[in-house]
Order: sequence, then structure tokens, then C-alpha cells
Amino acid sequence: MLKISAIVMAAGMSRRMQQDKLHLKLNNRPIYEYILHTLNKYSFHEVLVVAKDEDILKKAERFGFKGINNPHYLRGKSESIKAALKNSQKTDGYMFFVADQPFIKLKTIKKLCAKFHDNPSCIVLPYYNRVPGNPVIFPYSLKEELLQLENDQGGKVVINNNRNKIIGVHILTNSEYLDI
Repeated sequence: MLKISAIVMAAGMSRRMQQDKLHLKLNNRPIYEYILHTLNKYSFHEVLVVAKDEDILKKAERFGFKGINNPHYLRGKSESIKAALKNSQKTDGYMFFVADQPFIKLKTIKKLCAKFHDNPSCIVLPYYNRVPGNPVIFPYSLKEELLQLENDQGGKVVINNNRNKIIGVHILTNSEYLDI
């Protein structure tokens, strides 16, 4: 069985909302807690939560996840990616989640992981109506390329550089793509 590390990106600056959207309540629960509850239902090799907020880090640790403080979050998302990769255990793949997508379903996670197990050298991502989304699984072989990202570059750069390695998994609803 391949090992997959889940990485939750929770250190963003919420530029569009001009407030910390991860603490906004949805059904009396902070937005970021939804992904933690969902990830807790799957047997990942490890779950790493990269954040700038102490409350999020503490909550992640209460779930038994590894909380990673990102003091360099102002430099962009590449710093969260690097922090996670540098603090991860040896694994076969890295599955990146964003903390502001509360509607990701466990069924989708299972489908993506199953596809990665069948194609461990590929980038596996969901799509709806031909539009790619998150979460994305990157194979260990692309770790060094991910570590080379700078500023606000994210996984899309690596995806675009490795188009021949992409495998898409169709999801049935676009509500899973909704980020707050």
C-alpha cells in the first residue's frame, strides 16, 4: 500500500475577503475545521496542517495531526508548500488540500487516492466540467520541483511543467470546488 501524506494549506492571507475567512462560521463551526474532520476519516500516512494562526495549529494537534507554523506566509503559498515538505515523513505522494474548501467529500478523497495507487508516478487531480481543482496529489518524484517554487507560486507551476503526468478524476458536483 502506498503512503500518502495529506497537507492542509491554512496560512493564506484571505486577500479577497479582507478578513480571516478560515475563522468564519459555517453551521457554528469555523470553516477550517471541516477539512480537519474530513481528513480524520481517512487513513493517511500523516496529516500536516500549515498555518500562521495558533488556534488552527492547536486544533490540528488535537486531531493528532502535525501542526506546522509558517512565519513566512507573507512571501506566498510557496513557503507553506516548502514548510510542509521539509517537515513530512518519507512518503509516496503529497495530497494538498486548501483549508477554505469545506465541502470536499470523503468519497472524492478515496477516488483520488485510489487513482494515485494505480498511477504512483502521476499527478492526480479532480475536475468538474473540464476545470481542474483541489485537492491534488503529487508523487514523491516531484518533491524537489515543489521545493523550488518561489513567492506566491503554487502547485499549478509544477502541474504545467508536467502535463504528461496528469491524470484527472471526474467529480460529480461542483460544490466541492467552492472555496469561501
